[in-house]
Amino acid sequence: MATFINFMYRSLKNPYFSYKLTREPQLHEEIMKKSLIAIAAAVALATPASLPAFAYPAGSAPTLGLSTISRLLPGGNVSVVVSRVKKNCSINLSWVGVSGGDTATGLVRATGKTAVLSISTPDTAGIYTLTTNTISSTCAGGSPVALTKSITVGKLASVVAKLATSSAYVSKNPTVSVSGTVKSGSIAVTNANISVVLKRNGSQVKTLTGKTDGYGAFNLNFSGTSYTAGSFTADVTLDGNATYIEKSVTTAALILR
Repeated sequence: MATFINFMYRSLKNPYFSYKLTREPQLHEEIMKKSLIAIAAAVALATPASLPAFAYPAGSAPTLGLSTISRLLPGGNVSVVVSRVKKNCSINLSWVGVSGGDTATGLVRATGKTAVLSISTPDTAGIYTLTTNTISSTCAGGSPVALTKSITVGKLASVVAKLATSSAYVSKNPTVSVSGTVKSGSIAVTNANISVVLKRNGSQVKTLTGKTDGYGAFNLNFSGTSYTAGSFTADVTLDGNATYIEKSVTTAALILR
């Protein structure tokens, strides 16, 4: 900064510049304007910018990072690092709404991060929320905050189902059945539990349970049921287990007259 101002001073004292500035007033005015702009810019650059003291480091918010973003197996381990928190603050990890679920605890180190914390996923497939304790304003550097992350545990499956009837007329005492398939990608989901709720005009009529066969297929009959005219649908659910996440679909309407 001082070097730049000295340079400007020496330049203006130069006899050649003095002569030009005397003979050409417009040039004098323009040089002075540019000099003032340059000095202002130099002053701005020399002044340190102040960052908001929100977290550690200043200007950043606490984060929860995972070792992987892919789907995890039930009972597997998740590696977690919590960052941008004040040194020596305590971090607790747990699963939201999971009774008896695994927990983990660690202290924030001088780097503003915890060591790698390991926590086991729930035993049943599903979509869960991993959370920290509420990090105080002192530790977070701003408002208190609880960090959360949604994690898919287990495999996803698709369910295809439809209703069928032996007759569209209730006077003929029809037999109504539900059939379909369960797959995970192109892989058949075999020996899986299926729950079915038959509804007429939105109200429950009957429930059934069954299993998929070796091809991932199912076919269940609502035997012993008397029907009245109306619009029938079935809610079909693949029950969640240690491998697959619960999945439900509703069939297209079947009209009985």
